[in-house]
Amino acid sequence: MPRLSVLEKKGEKLVLLLEDVTPALANSIRRALVAEVPTLAIDEVIIAENTSIFWDEMIAHRLALIPLKMDDKTYDALLDCYERGEDCSAVFSLDEEAVERTRTVLSGRLRFEGVEGVAAPAEAFHVEPVSKNIPILKLAKGQRVSLTAIARMGVGREHAKWQPVSAVGYKYKPVIRVLKNPESEEVAARIVETCPRKVFGYKDGALVVINPLSCNLCRECVEKFPEYIDVRGDQHTIIMSVEGLGTIPVERALLVALDILSKRVNNLVERIKEEVLKTEAQLVAGETF
Repeated sequence: MPRLSVLEKKGEKLVLLLEDVTPALANSIRRALVAEVPTLAIDEVIIAENTSIFWDEMIAHRLALIPLKMDDKTYDALLDCYERGEDCSAVFSLDEEAVERTRTVLSGRLRFEGVEGVAAPAEAFHVEPVSKNIPILKLAKGQRVSLTAIARMGVGREHAKWQPVSAVGYKYKPVIRVLKNPESEEVAARIVETCPRKVFGYKDGALVVINPLSCNLCRECVEKFPEYIDVRGDQHTIIMSVEGLGTIPVERALLVALDILSKRVNNLVERIKEEVLKTEAQLVAGETF
C-alpha cells in the first residue's frame, strides 16, 4: 500500500518519501500540483490613468505575474467559491505619482480593497503580494498611474500565473552499497572526491555512506570504481521535492492536489461501474454490440 512521509520541510521547500508507488503515480501528483491546484492571481486590470512610458498591457502582464498570498480563511472561502463555479475576486488598487524625481513602483504599493462575491465583512479576509519588492514600473517626474486590479482563482493549466509551485521533481530513492573497503586511504579519498554530491565519507579506516539521499544517481562513482561501489535506484520508492511560491503553504498545496486526484479516481470508478451495469443489462435483454 502506498505510503507518504515528510523527509524535510524548510521554508517553501518540501521533500517527500513515497513508498510502494510507481513513477506514474508520482507524475500524477506532480502534474496535479503544477496544473490543478487553484490559487489567486490578478486576472483583470482597469487602468484609469497611465502617463508613464509603459503600455497598459505591459503593466497588466506584470501585475498578473505577482504571486499573491492569503491566510487559510481567505483561501478556504475563495476555493469554495471557485469550486461552486461562482465569480469571487480580490480587489486591489494602485495610485502612484512621481512628484519630485523618477521612482520605481513596487508590488508593496498595491492596496487590498477586499473580496467580492463572498458574504463576509472585508476585514475578515487578507491578501497581499508574496514580496513587497517586485518592480511593477518606473515613473518619471510628473508621471502617474491609477488602476484597479481584480484577482481571481484559477489553475496552472489555464495560465502559469496560477501555479502554486515553482518546481516539482522526483527521483528513485538511491540504494548505495560499498562492495568492499578500499585497500588504502588514498583510494578512499579518490572515491569521496569523485562524488559531486558528497555522499561518501572516510571514517575509522572505512569508506561509509554519510548522505545517501543526496545521491542523484549519476553513477560516476560506479563508472570509476565499479569494484568498490554499487548504486541503483529503488523503483518502488520515490523522493519528491516540491518548492512553493508562497501563495499558499506548500503542504496545503499538496493536500489539495491529493484531494483532487482522489475525487477524480473515485469519479472514474463510479463511471466504470455505471457502464458495466449498463452493459450487463443490455446483454440480459439480448442486445448486441
